[in-house]
Amino acid sequence: MTLPIPNLDDRSFTDLVREARDRIARSCPGWTDLSVHDPGIALVEVFAHLTEVMLYRLNRLPDKAYIEYLNLLGITRHAPAAAWTELTFTRTGDDTTTRITVPAGTKAAAQGADPQPVLFVTTESAVLAEGQAAVTVRAHHCEPVAAELLGLGTGMPGQVLRTARAPIVTTTEHLDVMLGVQTPAEEVADGVPAREHDGRSFVIWQPVAGFAGVPADALVYQLDRSTGTVTFAPAVDAGGAPVAAVPPAGREVRIWYRVGGGSAGNVAAHTVTALRDPVPGVRVTNERPAFGGRDLEPVDAALTRGPYEFFALRRAVTARDFELLATAASAAVARATAFTRATMWSFAQPGEVEVVLVPHVGTESRPDWRLPVARLLEVQGEDVRLHTQQDLEARRALGTRVVAGWARYKAVAVRARVVVGDHEDVDAVRRRINDRLYATISPLPTPMTPTGWAFGEPLRASNVYRMLESAEPGVRYVDDVRFVVDEAPDKAVRSVVADRFQDDTWYAGSGEVVFRSTNGGAGWEPAGRFPGEDVRRVVAAPAPNRPGITARPGLLAAVTHTADGTSAVHVSRDLGETWALVAALEPAIADVAWIDREGVATLLCATDAGLYEVAAEPGAVPLQVLVDNTDPGRGFSGVRSFVSERGTHGVVLAAQAKYGVYLSTEGGTAGTFAHVGLRGTDARAIEIQYDGPSTVVWVGAGESDPNRPGQGCHRARLFEADVRWEQLNAGWTGGTCWDLDFTGQAVVAATQSAGVLRLDLASKTPQWEAANVNGGLPLRDRTRFEPVAALAASTVTSTATSTVAGGGTGTAGRVLAGGPRGAYRSDDARTWSFTADRETRQPVTIPPTWLLCSGEHDVEVVRLNAA
Repeated sequence: MTLPIPNLDDRSFTDLVREARDRIARSCPGWTDLSVHDPGIALVEVFAHLTEVMLYRLNRLPDKAYIEYLNLLGITRHAPAAAWTELTFTRTGDDTTTRITVPAGTKAAAQGADPQPVLFVTTESAVLAEGQAAVTVRAHHCEPVAAELLGLGTGMPGQVLRTARAPIVTTTEHLDVMLGVQTPAEEVADGVPAREHDGRSFVIWQPVAGFAGVPADALVYQLDRSTGTVTFAPAVDAGGAPVAAVPPAGREVRIWYRVGGGSAGNVAAHTVTALRDPVPGVRVTNERPAFGGRDLEPVDAALTRGPYEFFALRRAVTARDFELLATAASAAVARATAFTRATMWSFAQPGEVEVVLVPHVGTESRPDWRLPVARLLEVQGEDVRLHTQQDLEARRALGTRVVAGWARYKAVAVRARVVVGDHEDVDAVRRRINDRLYATISPLPTPMTPTGWAFGEPLRASNVYRMLESAEPGVRYVDDVRFVVDEAPDKAVRSVVADRFQDDTWYAGSGEVVFRSTNGGAGWEPAGRFPGEDVRRVVAAPAPNRPGITARPGLLAAVTHTADGTSAVHVSRDLGETWALVAALEPAIADVAWIDREGVATLLCATDAGLYEVAAEPGAVPLQVLVDNTDPGRGFSGVRSFVSERGTHGVVLAAQAKYGVYLSTEGGTAGTFAHVGLRGTDARAIEIQYDGPSTVVWVGAGESDPNRPGQGCHRARLFEADVRWEQLNAGWTGGTCWDLDFTGQAVVAATQSAGVLRLDLASKTPQWEAANVNGGLPLRDRTRFEPVAALAASTVTSTATSTVAGGGTGTAGRVLAGGPRGAYRSDDARTWSFTADRETRQPVTIPPTWLLCSGEHDVEVVRLNAA
């Protein structure tokens, strides 16, 4: 519990006057007029006022002591940061044969908000070679100070020196400050960093956070950038030797550093156009805005941060330690959240800590608190992320590993109708409402949300009602609130799949995007984007429900088709967070399945020109697996791998052109496939069912005639003396079967025209249950449904039972389906709801590592008499 800070004297003006009047009554009984009109009482009140001021100053002592204690602990204000940008130097004339050098330190100016120009300085030289039209080089908003003489060494411990200018700005460069101590050339050891100045050598010393644990001969110092104070190693005992090296007596101490910086450097694109150091034959501009500029930390912010930094002791142990040190490592990081990865991600290894970073964007770059996602993404520099991760790695506890990454964002726009009083200024209210929305739904701190929107926090209509009705003067009521998000699988969905390792996590392939939902389809976020490609199949790693199946949580594959007819295979090992292209194939891939090849995760690809095998490693070479010697190029529409109860690794294939089904019980290697029936059946979908100790293969049949009900499905038990197929077509009305899956005691099928059909497997006389035309799936006309291209069922999530056709009962589980209009979900495979609305009245959800960001809000404001 925090110790209370005492008031050293809590008497007020009234108390002091009352005490004086009591004393007068006791010591001067002849003084009878004690009213405020008496001159003596007037003097008493004057002195009471002066005394109260003195008491106030006395009670300020704890604040002063608090600051002094933080100074003793070495807690300093964060120095300003310099904005940076890439300057593009372009030739001005037609002559391209001249070699032009742009030296390091070249200055270019932009006109900022302040009348004074904003100067940017290049950090390295650049060369426009012959024939080259333009060159790009990084520049920072700062002013270099070269070889400033701090003073002469004394040879004594604890020497303190100060720069002539402060604060010292931080930049994205590793060596933005260098301190050198004069050393005779013959004393400079090989490999020791040094630089020359005025014909003398200066050995470069290294800055450290503290002197604890450094070697006795270490050339180190402490630097307080906010004040420009340089401190050399002290002595532990009075009169003793310093804990590290100190500058020898009489030796010059010089420093190279930079000043300036601040938020004024965050200028817009194409504004740095004036060369202050002329370079003949070139002009300059910045193609992108400058970012990263940050002012000196306010004192109040440092006082609030101080205790947490003291508790961390510059070591990262708790989540709060990681968050605090992440924001301290770079001024380009505004906030962070940290968590143990194993508590959130199924693929995480024990001891991993994930730190999610949010970049700093100055208030001048978000006018009226408007902060689009694009602005956040353009300031998320990879060098800042690497620097932060390296700093945290140096401070983590033994046995832990740090993964630092930038946050991801979902833009949401509010659509609402607001009614105000008749006397209100409608335009003014609309502006205030928009400003409030932008300031509230923001990943960065604002007056409305001092810490920024919380990670993983959904946006509900109640948030908006409360925000507008209770906090905005003039608003009578809000009668309509809707949310609009930028992306959702609301168009053609060709593939859906449930993750067997991550709870309530699903994937849907739509267009060039693989979407992921972490809440059972209630909300979707883009997890993978493949420009110019069309996602046709998404496959997650299989659940280890049989001995011999290797558990690979997080593993995911996406198959895409390109406009020229080729296919590509992309693989993710972290639930779609990152992707790698592993192979490209000329024949179109229809289906894929995971299999092990000597401990390596491998994909079997059923294509229009045969079966191929691709290792899930970047740069893998696809290898064809020969299935039928009589037709090496035979095409396949489906492939599934399985492991039997006895540990037999098998593969089943659905052949195109009505060639039936092939089976391998030797791991799907070349030459091990045998034809097992259904010749003459147009096999379109294939799936494996584990029925106790039995392995059952299901095949969904195609139907070319739209006027016929179709053949339904076929199933056969494997590993019996003879593979016998059973046709299940009673009640089937859907034409082609495009996909199959199992939920509880039922099988669900995606059809061409009957929606999703359901078959109770526990019934003695199995019959397909027709979908209700009012069940929620989209209709083509009054009796026919839109095609359902894909579906997937989760593992059993509910013990509720429901009566099914034939009098049996089945256990309900969540099912997702995809078609030309997007994704739908159901908890009983009967009643469906559209789950991919871009405009919705439902809460907008985000994963725990994401943040909400404001889109373009559209609020209609009307007067009461017009409502």
